[in-house]
Parts: sequence; structure tokens; C-alpha cells
Amino acid sequence: MNSIDKFISDIQKAIKYDRANNGGHYDAKRACSQIAKLFANNNRNLGSLAVSISDYWLNTYILPSPSLEKEPSEENIARIKAFQSFCDSDTEADYSALTADDWETLRDFVDDEAETLDLDALQDMMGLILANGALS
Repeated sequence: MNSIDKFISDIQKAIKYDRANNGGHYDAKRACSQIAKLFANNNRNLGSLAVSISDYWLNTYILPSPSLEKEPSEENIARIKAFQSFCDSDTEADYSALTADDWETLRDFVDDEAETLDLDALQDMMGLILANGALS
């Protein structure tokens, strides 16, 4: 099992545990907040960059959802999976779930955190951002 598979498995567990630990009542906001924390913890080597990305996912895609009770949707799971691939600097990953705005936001986050990131990670992330047309 690679890191992405484990991450997706952990997301599914978080959803299942939310329902099981609350008498069968699923609270998407609580579960998705847990997923955002899971993402940040999974990428703690990136410091506040991981927190910024997880907060962005939660506040941009989950909380404003017109169907919050059905979150995370498959589309939003694909987004956070793409964000995880970005943090892993996976050049072979499927990034189709990310929009141009997502890439520009990632560029801004990486730029803000550049001084605190490992040089190799910074170069890999900037390479992905460049490859996806978000460097201006």
C-alpha cells in the first residue's frame, strides 16, 4: 500500500468512525474537519503549508457545499487526494481534480512558506506548479 492508498483508507476510516462514534448519525462537517486534520498530520514535515492546504480544502470545497451532509463527495476526495499527491511531489499523479485557482493558491502557499521548506521539496513542488501553468 503506497502513501496515497493509505491516506484514502484513513479518510474512509474517519468517515466510518464518525458515524460509529455518534450513534449512527453522520456529521459531515465534523468528519471533514477530521480529514483536514489527518491531512495536516500526514504532512507535518511541511509545517504550516500542510495546514494551509487542508484549511483551503475545507473552507473552499466542503463548508460552502450545498449538500454538506453528503461531504466529502467523490470530487472532493479526489481533490484532497491530489493535494496529498502534490505534497508527496508525485509527478505521475492525476491532478485533474484541481482547478487553475487551486494551482494558483498552491503557488501562493508554497511561496509564503518557501523559507521553511526543504529545498528538494520546494523545487519539486515548484516544478509541479510550473507543469500545471500556475507560475506567473
